[in-house]
Order: sequence, then structure tokens, then C-alpha cells
Amino acid sequence: MPKTEIGADRFLHSHPHYDGRGALIAIFDSGVDPAAAGLQVSSDGKPKIIDILGCTESGNIDTSKVVKANADGCTSGASGASLVINTSWKNPSERKKKWDEKNQEEIAKAVKQLTDFDQEHIKVFVKTSRIGLIF
Repeated sequence: MPKTEIGADRFLHSHPHYDGRGALIAIFDSGVDPAAAGLQVSSDGKPKIIDILGCTESGNIDTSKVVKANADGCTSGASGASLVINTSWKNPSERKKKWDEKNQEEIAKAVKQLTDFDQEHIKVFVKTSRIGLIF
């Protein structure tokens, strides 16, 4: 959000305590990440999250068991029902592995560029004193 353009920064500067403290807000959303940095501590140091209620029953089913589809492309669900697996779906861990590899390559390139830049732009400051030169 462009705080400067909409004047929010000036408003908060004029009213530093108008930051939501004392307000209680309920969020009903299946995509909230309670571990997000912006949801940890309020401006006055109190925890932002008071309670979490999972309304989608997430966590009620053990998802740690790895199953593979049979020759017909089916697997058995927790209830015993036969589930058809879409053959176009890809294992997300493979996608993540490729992402991580590419990400590490780009980080390495950026670090090298930064190192090269720093080497090309070294500045030496010399200060004289009564004792002698200080580098």
C-alpha cells in the first residue's frame, strides 16, 4: 500500500496511537498464515493473534502417509473411498526442488555481482593526525 501517496504516513505521525490498538478483529479466511512476520507483535508489543480456530478441519486427517495411485490411476482415501488422481498433476516437491535449485543459482549470481561491484568501487579514506597516517 502506498502509504505516502494516500497520506497514511502523515496521519500516523499526527496520531501515533491510532494504529488499531485496542481493536479486536476476526479474520475468517482459509489462507491466513499465523507465522507471518506482520502478524506477530502489535505496535505496543502485544501479541497480535489471540486465538486461531481452524474452521476447515485442517489437521484432522494425517497427511504424512505417502500413497501412490494404482495402474488405473486410483488410490484409497481415508474413508476408504476410491479417489481418481488427475494424471496431469505433478508432485509439488519436484517443482519445489527445481525452484530451489534455480533460486540458489540466482542468489549465487547476485552475490558474485555484488562482490565484483564492491571490488571495482573500493574507496580508501586517508586521515592525517599528529601520530601519523591512519588508513
